[in-house]
Amino acid sequence: MTTTNTKNITIIGGTGYAGSAIAREAVARGHKVTVVSRNGTAEPIANVNYVASPVAQAGASVAGADVVVGALSPRAENAGTLRAAYGQLARQSADAGARLVLVGGFSCLRRTAGGPRILDSEGLPSEVPAEVVAEAQENLDVLNDLLADTSGLDWLFVSPGLEFSAWSPGEDLGRYRIGDDVALFDESGKSAISGVDYARAVVDEIENPTRHRAQIGVAY
Repeated sequence: MTTTNTKNITIIGGTGYAGSAIAREAVARGHKVTVVSRNGTAEPIANVNYVASPVAQAGASVAGADVVVGALSPRAENAGTLRAAYGQLARQSADAGARLVLVGGFSCLRRTAGGPRILDSEGLPSEVPAEVVAEAQENLDVLNDLLADTSGLDWLFVSPGLEFSAWSPGEDLGRYRIGDDVALFDESGKSAISGVDYARAVVDEIENPTRHRAQIGVAY
């Protein structure tokens, strides 16, 4: 698929699971894609421009973008840095007049409209490693900062279904459902989305925005 509304898209953390899927989908549709990552990649996607740079020095790549996608994982060397990194990215995107689209987390969603966030109300099961709980909290801190933003930044926080990871990549079903901040489940009570279909939803929203300054959920 190609689009006549070509956009300059900068993806921060675009070599990971979600970021690389979004980059592949966007470039396949004819968008100009720049991926910024700390260490580059051993498996580059054709026609994607790769910039090896820490997030703190990504300003030049953000300045020329129509849309900035944040796909950082709050783990390993990034642990504990996500809130500050995305805070900087939000300021840079606002200065550039770019839309900011962030890959969020499932536990930032709600079970019911107006109810508490899943992480706040339920926490995560006791068997979940402490570092995963910390990652979920970092994502929620980022969302809360966006909700409190007064700059007028055009942002979107896109939470995938519960089953969404490189360890469970799923299949390209060519479909998805999109909701607000209430978690989506299918008729069997499952909440899942493949990387390919999540990327499709993100790029669809980039091309034809339906929501602004909002959190959305994507699942089957």
